[in-house]
Amino acid sequence: QQQQQQQQQQQNNNHISNWVAKSFTLQKHLQQVDNSYITGHKTSDQLRSISSMQTENTSTKTSTNTTWLFEPLKSDPTQPTKWSQVQSAMKDGTIYFNSAGSLWPSLGALCRLTTLAFGLPSNVNVYVTPPSVSLSVPPHTDRQDVLVFQTEGSKRWRVYAPTPRKRGVDPLNRGKSGDVITEEELGPPLLDVVLKKGDVMYVPLGFPHTTDTCTIPPNETKSQLYDETSVHLTMGLDTHVWALTYAHIRWTLLQRCHKTWNLNVENDDAYWKSMDTLPIGFLAGSSSSSAWKDNQLRLMRGMGKEEVDDRLTLSDSLNQMAVESLKDVLMELEPDRWNVAAQGDHNDDNEQSSSSSSIQTDTQTDRPKKENLPTDEEMRQVIQYMLERHLASLLTIQEEMFADIDPHDESTIVKAYKCSQEQNAVMERYGAFSKNNAMKDAYAQRRLQREQKTSGM
Repeated sequence: QQQQQQQQQQQNNNHISNWVAKSFTLQKHLQQVDNSYITGHKTSDQLRSISSMQTENTSTKTSTNTTWLFEPLKSDPTQPTKWSQVQSAMKDGTIYFNSAGSLWPSLGALCRLTTLAFGLPSNVNVYVTPPSVSLSVPPHTDRQDVLVFQTEGSKRWRVYAPTPRKRGVDPLNRGKSGDVITEEELGPPLLDVVLKKGDVMYVPLGFPHTTDTCTIPPNETKSQLYDETSVHLTMGLDTHVWALTYAHIRWTLLQRCHKTWNLNVENDDAYWKSMDTLPIGFLAGSSSSSAWKDNQLRLMRGMGKEEVDDRLTLSDSLNQMAVESLKDVLMELEPDRWNVAAQGDHNDDNEQSSSSSSIQTDTQTDRPKKENLPTDEEMRQVIQYMLERHLASLLTIQEEMFADIDPHDESTIVKAYKCSQEQNAVMERYGAFSKNNAMKDAYAQRRLQREQKTSGM
């Protein structure tokens, strides 16, 4: 029986590997950019020069004295892309295409299936790197949990544990915008592996990683390791991007209760726990309602928005589970702030004090008195909005964005633009719900600027 199970597992692995290897190729899929409105980015000349100065291909070192540096693939994004431009950009460096699910039909289908499987917003990027590039991307972090699908060629990945947090530096945006992650910060890699065609890897958000198509890890041989161009897909599960973590719920909750929300988290474990995703989709386990999958299936079968409920039903047990987890996060982030005895549904007097922004002090110790936690009802209101309204709107928009795609048809680009504007509107409403005018106004301004920029095009 054990042998049969092993054989079945091997068959499943082979099936996955074969599917991944055919999902996106240079010849069948990437060349669809020719005469299309798809555009992307390429590594900057500065990053390519650093790569060219690296030591011989067998080197195990990667330069970390640089930051994420990319530039547009072409100078005029309004003009159709030529395959010759892509070929030129691929020489000696990496090119990538963001939000590729809205541009390639096969990748749109992959995003839709990913959302159906996980119940989470998804987004896929494409990365292409020729052989002998010793620094494809420098060490950096991302704000998404990602699944990496190696569809062609090979690429070396080194993945590290999250670095100690630094004041004023976003742990989920390290190695970008001028920030550099040093070798001392990184330490030894948790994972040092060459992904080959058909391989799949999971990288959690906040874990630094760097890639190349040149160097050889200790457990590999040099023979024909990088004999063809590397193509991989990075499928992001965008719960942090769309404010579906406990940290975001805390931010919203405290502002709605007129309480101070900004803080300096000293405890790394508490910080990372607050980045956990709410119990949505498959993360809800046995407590999950099937409403999100039912709605998604109805959308995929071609029903219009008006035929699909824009709410996701949240069971009482699931809501209470999220409430209890939120309390744990609040207590771990600020253990000296909250009155443990006052957890739960308070009486009317405590509920009134829950919404007070003033900080009282203990006259005997001259230290701030501990505050009552927001009430269970206040927490439930936020959680219900985020899961029943906010998430439902995002999933509906993404289903439209990733369906009926033709990269050579202007209507596909127009639809992708309109859907991204709708996503901005969802975040604008989230800012209003959170009673944060700065966020609401920022997304409103973003939508207006994009409308002005594209008017007449």
